[in-house]
Amino acid sequence: MYARTRLNAGLTGVLLALFAVISAPAIAAGIADTKHNLSVTGPGTIKSTDQTEICVFCHTPHDAIKNDSIPLWNHTLSTTASYGTYVSPTLDATDAGDIGGVTETNAAVSNLCLSCHDGTVAVNSMNNPSNARPTTTMAGGVTKITGAANLGAGSDALKNDHPVNFTYDATLATKDGGLKAPGSLTGVKLFANKVQCASCHDPHTSQDPTGQAFLRVSMSGSTLCLSCHNK
Repeated sequence: MYARTRLNAGLTGVLLALFAVISAPAIAAGIADTKHNLSVTGPGTIKSTDQTEICVFCHTPHDAIKNDSIPLWNHTLSTTASYGTYVSPTLDATDAGDIGGVTETNAAVSNLCLSCHDGTVAVNSMNNPSNARPTTTMAGGVTKITGAANLGAGSDALKNDHPVNFTYDATLATKDGGLKAPGSLTGVKLFANKVQCASCHDPHTSQDPTGQAFLRVSMSGSTLCLSCHNK
């Protein structure tokens, strides 16, 4: 009887653990499972009705935009002149400049995100369309980002968002006093020693349990914030 009780308890524990795994929110395993998959297989509402390629919306192996800072970029960049900059008396970074008005040669990583997320450029506007399917039709004729994902294109678009395009180095960390040293950052990513949108957001996947925010680090317990901020 005792052995049977222990066996039943063990089976119950296994079943409960299995149920927890099945019922837990799924973390996106790759871009195919996210809203950034704009092909016919994408899970979102903004998607193509005929384009089967996933990567072509952002990348191309040939005839890419010529810029060493951006990886084989294929999506048309925005011509927005100004997005504004984050303003705060506690901001110690001095080089967080406006990223509007860029060209292909001096675009920052954050400009790649804004080429869709400022709402001015169609998501199916590409520098080098697919050879197999030169025309990419979008479902319902919806070609531009709308709703909360549309950050806007006005001169105050980025004034209420986390600052980007500033240098994060030992000098800044020491001056601020509440930032970790660049070499001790975990999870987040710097681009040429600068904080960009992609420092916190991974366009290809998400560590957030909801799978919605494309976060490099989960927000649980403010882990993402504490990756940089020593508070």
